[in-house]
Amino acid sequence: MNTAYECTRDILAALQVDCNAVTQDILSLKDTGRKLVCDWLQKYCRANLSDVIAANPVPCKEEHLREAFLIGGALMKTDSRDPRWHLLYVDTLLAKGAVKAAAAHLGQVFGQEPREAAAQARWGVVESWQQNFGAAGRRLSRIAERDSSTLDFLLDLITSAHRGLLAQAAAREAEHVSERGQWEAALALLTVAVRAGGEGDVQFYRQRAACLSRLGLHERAVSDLDRVEAALEDFAQALELHRDHALRCVEAGLGRPRLADCFLRGALRQYGERQLGGAWRLAECGLRVDGGHAELRRLRARLKREFSGSCIVH
Repeated sequence: MNTAYECTRDILAALQVDCNAVTQDILSLKDTGRKLVCDWLQKYCRANLSDVIAANPVPCKEEHLREAFLIGGALMKTDSRDPRWHLLYVDTLLAKGAVKAAAAHLGQVFGQEPREAAAQARWGVVESWQQNFGAAGRRLSRIAERDSSTLDFLLDLITSAHRGLLAQAAAREAEHVSERGQWEAALALLTVAVRAGGEGDVQFYRQRAACLSRLGLHERAVSDLDRVEAALEDFAQALELHRDHALRCVEAGLGRPRLADCFLRGALRQYGERQLGGAWRLAECGLRVDGGHAELRRLRARLKREFSGSCIVH
């Protein structure tokens, strides 16, 4: 078993017996030893808190958060200047649903408009609990593109009903800032929308793919489009209704070869599911985008053979 883990469990057991005495013992250590022990405790507490909120919907029962409160309190006593301990304590309060207490501690330590992105993101969770979803999306967007694991953790501190409303508000905020040409800000907001909305909300992936395309981040745009087969249907309809305009937009964004690759993947999925009509339509649309795409041409030839004599091939 890991020695650090064993030591941390021993320290935690001692904290449960006499928190003040153990805190004084930690303070009596040399700087290197004190830092090591505090880092062990913080790492253990973070993992424990993540496990608790993964297994229990917020607000969690206080009995599930007892260890987190105990360790967080001890860490703040060892060094009240370290922002990590205060953020840990705030997260524990939010997991409990003690939003007023969390807001009071945030304000006292970091202020109402902190410069630290991590503290701003916690204010975003508070704003979500208070149903100020537009403000929440803006604050959470401060970490959205930098620290996806922390964003996911903080979103778990918000009730599922509020997460859906947060996702919609963040997407609306993204529309507003993109109208002003602030594409990086829009991307961060759309990442909040995607993560808060969950895998099933394809509309946010579609919006983010367009934003990524404007920023020239084509690999990520293609990845988002792969999640949204409905987006290919949008492109297909646009090609049928306004082919020249649609192709100009494609050339200014993803580019023809990349979009053709998306159509190929969509067509192959349809083919694998034996949805041959859908596969044919997507392959044809892909070839309208890039007539020389070798894989699409091969897939169309295969479909022709399977559809030999069918009215779908002309």
